[in-house]
Amino acid sequence: MAADERPQRGGLAGRRARCHGCGRPLVGCWCACVRPVDNLTPLLILQDPDEAEQTKGTAGLLTRCLSRVELRVGERFDPPASTAGLVLLYPATHGNAALARPAPAHDLGLQRGAVHPGPPSPTTLVVLDGTWRRSRRLLHENRWLQALPRLALDAPPPSRYAIRRAQAESQRSTLEASALALAQIDGDESRYAPLWAAMDAFIALQQGLAERTHPIGGAGAR
Repeated sequence: MAADERPQRGGLAGRRARCHGCGRPLVGCWCACVRPVDNLTPLLILQDPDEAEQTKGTAGLLTRCLSRVELRVGERFDPPASTAGLVLLYPATHGNAALARPAPAHDLGLQRGAVHPGPPSPTTLVVLDGTWRRSRRLLHENRWLQALPRLALDAPPPSRYAIRRAQAESQRSTLEASALALAQIDGDESRYAPLWAAMDAFIALQQGLAERTHPIGGAGAR
């Protein structure tokens, strides 16, 4: 355990020791799941406050794994001075009157055959972290996000996120969606393979904790 990940010993009686690295109680510490990845495309994660309290969320693990990543928590975010190069990981929503129509995508390697009038801006992938309903709200509350070019996942594989129920079969966890999108943008699946190892380790940890809490045939079994 690294020096900055030593357990916190609380001064209150009965308080569980927590890990400095992930902030979780030691029994649920997921620091061993971290797999470092030197991502070429920077990632900006905009996280809904409710998701920040979700112990099964993957954004925290993803943030620890990537070398170029920023995580912001809130409901409304100030727009950057320039949105050039920002690409939103979000499906197209044509025909949805509640959302503005996205601007035409720039030639950032996202569309074949697209023509750009000048040198492309460096790409930063913007990811909304929250439930489907909350991510839609983030998009609605931050109009500058609506104008960004969008990247949709290209035939994603089945989800490995067995510890939370998705509202639709097409939905993926933040770590899964980001790993697929980064590999899609950079054209390098092998670079982001460690993220899948981190995901599998995290899921195994959470499933193990659930089994300890609700043993088969025990009082907590359903």
